[in-house]
Amino acid sequence: MQYFVRMMEKHSESTGAFLPEIPCSGLRNATDEAKRRVLDSDPAIMLQADACSRNCTTVRTKYRCWINQRGEFHESMLV
Repeated sequence: MQYFVRMMEKHSESTGAFLPEIPCSGLRNATDEAKRRVLDSDPAIMLQADACSRNCTTVRTKYRCWINQRGEFHESMLV
């Protein structure tokens, strides 16, 4: 099982493409890294970060956090 963080800019001029993945040692590490990346980012780019797991060809998003249009931080654990 591999864990990683993937990020996407969500502002109106973004392409909707994921930025390069950041490999992590475990789910907790991936969740912490996703949160850190979003909180450290410029609120204007409205960054979204997902902590994901990959098993062969299957990718599952386990945690998502983002900055909304008002600059507020949100997070959600996904099952």
